[in-house]
Formats: sequence, C-alpha cells, structure tokens
Amino acid sequence: MEIKQIINLAVCSMFVIAGTLFAVIAWREWRNVGRIIKMGEQTQGMVVEMYRRPRKVGETGTPNSFAPVVLFTTNKGVQQKYYSTFYTAMDMYQVGQTVDIWYLPDEPEKASLEGADAWILPVVFGVFGGAMCLIGYPWLLGILRQKLHF
Repeated sequence: MEIKQIINLAVCSMFVIAGTLFAVIAWREWRNVGRIIKMGEQTQGMVVEMYRRPRKVGETGTPNSFAPVVLFTTNKGVQQKYYSTFYTAMDMYQVGQTVDIWYLPDEPEKASLEGADAWILPVVFGVFGGAMCLIGYPWLLGILRQKLHF
C-alpha cells in the first residue's frame, strides 16, 4: 500500500469514527432529553442568575454569552437549582423571569428547560455527525470496493 492510500484511508477513518461518535452522542442526548420530558414532572421555575460562559483556553477578553440558572421546587417541596448549558448572547432570559422546566422526580438534578436548552446539543451533534458520516462512509465503501475489486 502506498503512502497516498494510507493517508486517504486514515483521513477517511477519522471521518467515520468522529461522525459515528457524534451521531451516538446526539442519539444519547436526544433520548435523555426525551426521557426527561416524557417521564418527568413539569413545573415553573424562576431565573435567579445569568451565568457567564467560562473563558476558553487562550481567549482574551470577557465572554458575553450567558446561560440561565433556574430555581424550582420539586413536587416533594425541595428547592433545586438547574444550571443551563445553553449559552447565548441574546436576551432570551432575564433574572426574575418565570420559565417552564421539566425534571425527573427521583433525580431532580436531571432537568431541562423548554426550547433550545433541551434540543441544542442533540441537534448540533446530530448535524455534524450526520455530515461526517455522509462523507466518511461512502468514502470508506469506495476504498473497500477498490481493494476488493467489485
């Protein structure tokens, strides 16, 4: 096997592996969010803080993306804080705002806000995973077809 073929196979394999990994993560997160919404309790919470996105390695300046911190009370009367991971520069949430939140009764730390907070991670990972798989798998099949001569 010549060096060009080895490099071709290595790059193709990276697309296949990364795409598959992204797709699996997307499916797992989609299933988890669906489980929270389907089996969870819905209640209302209040945005008590807007949490600034942490600075990335090598980033200069202060990030101006925020995610809401929501305080809600479970059906057992326990107050729980939910820290969203959906950072946005837009003013989607304001401190004091009432929001809908779903949580699992036995695991109230597993919660999800309505809208983009719930679906952004599965959608982004699904799109990237799908695109990489659509490139990688046909490419891999082409390489295999050449090697097997059919």
